Amino acid sequence: MADRRAEAIQTRIRTSLRHYFEYVTLTPIIVVIAITVFAIGAAFLGQRNLESTQQQAIEKQLAENQLLVTNTLNSYAQVLWGGVGRINSGAIDRVGWQKFVQTYNIPDNFPAISAMAITRSLSDDQIAEYTGQLGQQYGREISVINRSQFSTSNIVAFTYPETANSLDNIGLDSYSQPERQKAMQLATDTRGVAMTNVLKLVRNAKEGQQAQEPAFLLYAPYYQEGMLLDTVTQRRAALLGHVSAAFRTDNVFKAIFSRIDTDHTTVRVYMKGDANDSLVYTQQASGSSGPTVTRSQSIEIYGQTFVIHYEFDTNHLVIGSQTRAPLMTLVFGITMALLIGAGVFFFLRSRHHRLQLDKERDITRAKDELLSLASHQLRTPATGVKQYMGMVLQGFAGNISPQQQELLQKAYKSNERQLHVINDILHLAKLDLGRIVLAKTEFDLGGLVKDVVEEQQQESEAADLKVTFRTIKKTPLYADKHMLRMVIENILSNAIKYTDPGGSISVRLVKANDAYTITVKDTGVGIAQEDLPLLFKQFSRVNNSRSHLVSGTGVGLYLAQHLIGLHDGAITVSSRVGKGSSFIVTIPFGSPVEKV
Repeated sequence: MADRRAEAIQTRIRTSLRHYFEYVTLTPIIVVIAITVFAIGAAFLGQRNLESTQQQAIEKQLAENQLLVTNTLNSYAQVLWGGVGRINSGAIDRVGWQKFVQTYNIPDNFPAISAMAITRSLSDDQIAEYTGQLGQQYGREISVINRSQFSTSNIVAFTYPETANSLDNIGLDSYSQPERQKAMQLATDTRGVAMTNVLKLVRNAKEGQQAQEPAFLLYAPYYQEGMLLDTVTQRRAALLGHVSAAFRTDNVFKAIFSRIDTDHTTVRVYMKGDANDSLVYTQQASGSSGPTVTRSQSIEIYGQTFVIHYEFDTNHLVIGSQTRAPLMTLVFGITMALLIGAGVFFFLRSRHHRLQLDKERDITRAKDELLSLASHQLRTPATGVKQYMGMVLQGFAGNISPQQQELLQKAYKSNERQLHVINDILHLAKLDLGRIVLAKTEFDLGGLVKDVVEEQQQESEAADLKVTFRTIKKTPLYADKHMLRMVIENILSNAIKYTDPGGSISVRLVKANDAYTITVKDTGVGIAQEDLPLLFKQFSRVNNSRSHLVSGTGVGLYLAQHLIGLHDGAITVSSRVGKGSSFIVTIPFGSPVEKV
């Protein structure tokens, strides 16, 4: 009969939960999902639009940067062609070159130019005469420095600005450096401006000093007037020299990229070489705050190729409102979905709650009936069996054989375990229903603990364990004596079950501030740290080396913790595997004995 009632209650509960889920929970979930999907779609479209706008901004920036690089280098080339024009317009000497270059006001108008020079191409039989002329202008003997292996030399004749180091470079054969010779030859053959690979500028040719910073030079050729220049051979034959300008790469590109947002854009410039690329300029973004997009562009100019790598901060490619729009759309959509879903949920729950009140009252009454039936139909017969077997064992039905006595003893113990399980389940049911009412009285806690230790002495001796108990003299307590007995019994019983033969258990009762502390310490198998949270869960048992030897329902410690909680106390555990465990029960004094 009890089974049928339990099954009926379970069926009602399942039906109620299914209806609650379908009617109250599922509808708001569908509403939330629908609005969220719409918000995600809108955010996705916004993100696609944002990415498209960012790409357009990047392409625009790359085009502008390419124009900046080419226009800047073209402006330098125009300065060189100006020098060529000056040479073609009439003979030029040292003083004339200085005056001409000064008209450009290079420090202000072309700050990236480190120096400008005129070189002169000379055959072996021309060197002595020309260097003699230079010597007259400089007031000292001029000789060819670092003469190359070529049949002609291309020596530095005039330079601007004139410094102690640059004057010592007069007479330097530019063909002696392969990078210079290659660019000068290209300029000669193409009748245009040519650029060297990245190199180090000569600081002082006489002393063999070089600058350490990466640099490059631009060359523009000038030819003998009246000679044909249609073919490469004709140009080489007519070559008189070159006008050159020297640049430090960091100055060039710093001036170029000063016009872009370098706070949020990282720039790295490489010059392609014969063997590998050379890093000639780096500008690290100082205020980058978001994800970056990497892009590269290649610019070919004057016989060289610059490869520029960019890292753009996507948060600053477009205005902030555009950047945040997809996220704000998604957040707004999800927020609205949750608010509307919550509104639907609370409306349906309120309506469902009103409809279910009567059914819940029926379920509560059914639970009470089941609990009453279990109390009478389970515990009462088991108690009767215990009494009758006890009478048989005591000889009320006559003498019994040793074999019969042994079997009856086993049956008696099995019945005891059955009663213990029934009592645990009944107390658990009462606890879950909130039907446990504490019957507080004033009693001696030390005496109660001592009684429990003595009651379980037979079990501890059978397990070959030594149990010791220490307490203080006066331990008055205002609490539910029966409930606290269950707590102490469960904890001490656990200690006995999970301690190997030959071990020991100590029970200690002390007073601390306004509470008593009962410590049950054993030398048992211990509990792993990861298993400690399982101790006080319903129907949960920890696996260890003695688990297979111990029977139980797994509700003892759960009941103990909640019963102590009803007394405003607590249970704490400390344990190490193989070293034993300590269960510490803290119980406040209670109102009538607060000042004891």
